[in-house]
Amino acid sequence: MIDISRPLSVTTAPWPEDTALSIDWTLHLSRGDNVSLSTIRLSTHLGTHADAPAHYMPDGHTMSGFSLLAFVGPVQVIDVVGCDSVTAQVLKEQSVLSSPRVLVRSLAEVVPEEFVDDYPPLAPDGAEALVNSGVRLYGTDAPSVDPVDCPGMDAHRILGSAGLPILENLDLTHVPPGKYDLVALPMRLVEAEAAPVRAVLLPAGSLALES
Repeated sequence: MIDISRPLSVTTAPWPEDTALSIDWTLHLSRGDNVSLSTIRLSTHLGTHADAPAHYMPDGHTMSGFSLLAFVGPVQVIDVVGCDSVTAQVLKEQSVLSSPRVLVRSLAEVVPEEFVDDYPPLAPDGAEALVNSGVRLYGTDAPSVDPVDCPGMDAHRILGSAGLPILENLDLTHVPPGKYDLVALPMRLVEAEAAPVRAVLLPAGSLALES
């Protein structure tokens, strides 16, 4: 099992001006309480998470609109480090468009304490190619599938309009490209536009599930 989730701590860097993780102790053994009890506050987009269409489309559904089956099953990991963007041509060259799920390593290094704004985004034609090929989920180790300065959220909208969940802020640093089984279940935040995810990869064929 390969854990491809980023660790969450109070030092994990959020998207600029978004909410970092904070932990408050309602009760604590060190204060003489009989248990320790904490309260956390964080953005639903901090660390490894899934985006729902409600994040970027006014009429988009929330996390409750996804089938869990989209987050579990065969997946292909590809490496695009050094590319300017993930275009349809790049996806074709990587022979990934026949896979039901696609995870993209775009960063040479992942440092959870640092926000990275220079990464290969998913090009609109790449998003269209994924949708047309029948992909059920797209994930990236970048903080977004779109560039930081993309107000139109083009790739988000193309994927979301086709019902694809989007995983962001993965850690694929030590994952060789290839085929695996993915388990990336989001928290059951019914009314939220995103949710934290614990994502792991298993050897291909480990799960007795359809694609």
